[in-house]
Amino acid sequence: MFFKKSWALIALLGFTACTNNPFSNLFSTDNRIAVSVEKPLVEEKQPTLSLPATLAPGEKIEIQFPIDVKIERVTANVGDSVNQGDLLFALNEQDFVLKQAQLKSQLLEKEAMAEKNGYFYKNRDRLLQEGKIDKSLYEAVESESKASDAAVEKVRADIAVVDNQLHHINFNAPFSGMITSKNMVGGVHIPAHQTVLTLVKPDPMLVVFNLPATDTQSVQKETPVQVKVEGLGEQKFPAIVTFINPELDGAHHTFEVKAALPNPKLIFKGGMQAQVQFVSPQKVKILSIPSQAVLNDSNRDYVYVVRQNRAWRVRVYTRKNEENPNLTEIQEGLTENDIVVTKGQDQLKEGSEVNLWR
Repeated sequence: MFFKKSWALIALLGFTACTNNPFSNLFSTDNRIAVSVEKPLVEEKQPTLSLPATLAPGEKIEIQFPIDVKIERVTANVGDSVNQGDLLFALNEQDFVLKQAQLKSQLLEKEAMAEKNGYFYKNRDRLLQEGKIDKSLYEAVESESKASDAAVEKVRADIAVVDNQLHHINFNAPFSGMITSKNMVGGVHIPAHQTVLTLVKPDPMLVVFNLPATDTQSVQKETPVQVKVEGLGEQKFPAIVTFINPELDGAHHTFEVKAALPNPKLIFKGGMQAQVQFVSPQKVKILSIPSQAVLNDSNRDYVYVVRQNRAWRVRVYTRKNEENPNLTEIQEGLTENDIVVTKGQDQLKEGSEVNLWR
């Protein structure tokens, strides 16, 4: 009898202990998800911005023509450095003279047709009454008259293009630079709108990057920046901001910015990837959160914040914290009083009930 009472007491104590045991959750009806949370770290500092960039030539021209042309001779080749005003190639003058004669002949035909259709259109009521045209011709004459007038204007425009080209047989370099492509040889016809030659100006190069809308006060024209170019180690090269696009890219909340990068030794090439760095001239409030708190869906960063014991998904705009790789700076989307989920967010969905661990 003693042993039976003892075992009963032990069983009762064991059951009582289970109420404080973490494994008791196995039998719990509490559906709250345990998560760790933190408030954003708030700092006032002059932020150092580091933004991805791409190098592009200071100037670039792809030479095309609105009509078919015949090349007479070519004096430049790929890789050549040319000075402003140097002859690059010449067009065949006789080819334009022939085109001009053909177009003028077409113009006479089109003008005669337009005059005929114009007569029918202006007098269609009388001609219909007199029985000289039938109902179907009466209804069609207006559109035919307009079409023939348009045909005349097109031929006249083509003649103007040929006349203009006759005065520009020789094509000279509009600026000093380098030939990067050539798709022509002497004696060959080139179709309209095909690029025959590409000329670029490699000095200075342009550093093209996207500036977050929240940082527009940090950059103005003539602002100096430092540029690290991929493949050239940790060396930083000075550049000066020359252009800020006034139009916002609404999809990314950024403005396009260009900076001039001196390139006297031609070591920088178009298409190279780079990093632009500069320090904001004014102190701002910076919010940072643990990088592990930031999730991504379809290239959009987001976090979960807790409000009234439920987790809600919030879109955020972020950038790397240069001083601490374990932190991510929040440019937009959070306030310093938000409670951000830092662990356990993989179990969450919109509106999940949560149990907070700090």
